[in-house]
Amino acid sequence: MRSRFLLPVFILLLAACSKENVLLFKEFPNEGWAQNEWAEFNYTHRLPQKAFTIPLILRHDDSYPYANIHVIAEWENPKGIKGTDTLSYILAYPDGRWKGKGLYIKEHTLPYLNDFMLDEPGNYRFRIRPAVRDNEQLVADKILVGVHQIGIELNPISNE
Repeated sequence: MRSRFLLPVFILLLAACSKENVLLFKEFPNEGWAQNEWAEFNYTHRLPQKAFTIPLILRHDDSYPYANIHVIAEWENPKGIKGTDTLSYILAYPDGRWKGKGLYIKEHTLPYLNDFMLDEPGNYRFRIRPAVRDNEQLVADKILVGVHQIGIELNPISNE
């Protein structure tokens, strides 16, 4: 009887462990995320050529003052080829409720790179910095209050 139970559990654990997802996070001080601060992530790719989906993961609390966020995102592959993009995300519904999951800390999974090919072994660098300002201000706040972490998740796209 016990072996009938353990075999399915073992198969589920093996399947869960075989996933190659990688999470990389940058934590910010209690004051928040400085607008001039780059969050940098390095990933060493050792696998054969593979496509990935790479979303951003943003974690903030209720003191974050905006319903959206704008970021500048950059990537660089081992050959030195670079890409840059300015991204905008809506974080709250029109009624003010956060779209993210969680009670005290809200976590948003934000699309960034889809079907991104890691075609060279070596170090890939990803950098993100905020580009947020209030509509009534010419100059942005120096710090984004309430932001606790930013991260990326590397999800391999299955070849099945």
